[in-house]
Amino acid sequence: MNRILSWAITLIFLFFAVVNLNDPDGFIWTPIYVAVALLPILRKVDQSYVNQFAVILLVLGALIATGILNDVMPQQVDDRMVNMWEYQREGLGLILGSTWLWVSRKLLS
Repeated sequence: MNRILSWAITLIFLFFAVVNLNDPDGFIWTPIYVAVALLPILRKVDQSYVNQFAVILLVLGALIATGILNDVMPQQVDDRMVNMWEYQREGLGLILGSTWLWVSRKLLS
């Protein structure tokens, strides 16, 4: 069951990467989502590096979701969807990715 869940979440993050290909700031989000999707299944990557990357994503996600980093983000038309602004959704995506990186190896073990 854990393997199925792991592959499903991996496919979800790969889908996030594909959806971001046509975004004006897709050059930022696509590689991040691909990394979040693939790092847990690559056994050659040390878990301590994955955890460090997860912490960085968590901090960046929190800063972006709260609007603190809006001034340094690429300018784009800000639209509301699911009652959240674009940067809030992107920050939440980073937080979700961070959480997945942190717990994924435990599921795969």
